[in-house]
Amino acid sequence: MHKKSIIRKILIFLSFVFVINLAGCGVHVNEFARFSLSNKNFLMKQYVSPDLTRVNVDIGEYYYDNNLVTIILSDVGGTIAENSVREKINNAINPDSLAVGISDGISEGLKTYFNTGIVESLDDNPQFISETRLERFRIVSNTSGVYAMIDTRVIISDRNTAKTVWENTECANIPIGDVIYDFTCNRYIHTAKGVINAIRLMQMSEEEIRAAVNIAAGEAGRRQSDQLREDIANKYDY
Repeated sequence: MHKKSIIRKILIFLSFVFVINLAGCGVHVNEFARFSLSNKNFLMKQYVSPDLTRVNVDIGEYYYDNNLVTIILSDVGGTIAENSVREKINNAINPDSLAVGISDGISEGLKTYFNTGIVESLDDNPQFISETRLERFRIVSNTSGVYAMIDTRVIISDRNTAKTVWENTECANIPIGDVIYDFTCNRYIHTAKGVINAIRLMQMSEEEIRAAVNIAAGEAGRRQSDQLREDIANKYDY
């Protein structure tokens, strides 16, 4: 590949990331100092836009569009059958499961630092509601590997007043690692190979892709939880 072509693709990729970051990340509200959350009950909710029911797969150049779920793969060669790629990734990626994985990170943070109880429905009379919104999901390949770009928004609200207690948006750029099935614990785990490339992604089974993407979603949830922890710590600075 010519040097100019490589530089062009890198610049397009960086512009792609920059535009995504401008699109909605950076919203942050921290009102923990005004509310008492310790030992309270929370209802965890997840919201996935109906637009995320299908995955758009583009094999070729990087571009930016308004699709909420996009897979952009470059340099995979002409031997890849685009229809089979689309079908496999569509079957492998479940936006609802991604949202649950991210929400689990927030749930663990609330239980760890506030000793909260997690309830199943409004009938259990929760004092607070935590809603995780999966706003955008992309898989993008570049010369260094394949990355999941996961845009999430978490809103914690006081049920009685409907006021926002905490809100945070994260635009996470997470490398997708290779996975293998561990028969000893009956689950997929990361290998030591690090980030995969586009060719490896195309070779993976639906189950392997699903596991790798869910691991990336868990990392996005952990990042949300890390911000939650920092803001809880700042509560005591007031």
